[in-house]
Amino acid sequence: MAKERRLAMSDAEGDVLHALWEHESGTVREIQELLGRRGQVWTRSTVITLLQRLEKKGYVTSDKRKFAFVFHPTVTREEVMHHRMLDLADELCAGETVPLVMAFAQRHRFTDAEIQQFRQMIEVLEAKRRRRTTR
Repeated sequence: MAKERRLAMSDAEGDVLHALWEHESGTVREIQELLGRRGQVWTRSTVITLLQRLEKKGYVTSDKRKFAFVFHPTVTREEVMHHRMLDLADELCAGETVPLVMAFAQRHRFTDAEIQQFRQMIEVLEAKRRRRTTR
């Protein structure tokens, strides 16, 4: 499966996308207010510019049918994380993901609940692999 490449996003663009993920959609004014509550006081034109860049890069779309444009994310947080992890694996590990995951796992202190989530995920992955090999 080919990896869909999007242009990298700046930190500021990422902040705007995070606001959209938290609220599913928003107008320029709503996003500006959300960012302001976080201490990011940007002008309306800055927010518009960031949203336009995100739209050109394929991270958001806008609904132009109403008086104010309503912006919606076109990617999930998980999709962005996945693509960034693949990019990091390409950069640091010649495309291999396991060394990257192992390096993180060995240095991070996981809670019991997180370890249980990993166990469940591994069980699901093993079940999928078994189904593929029995076909």
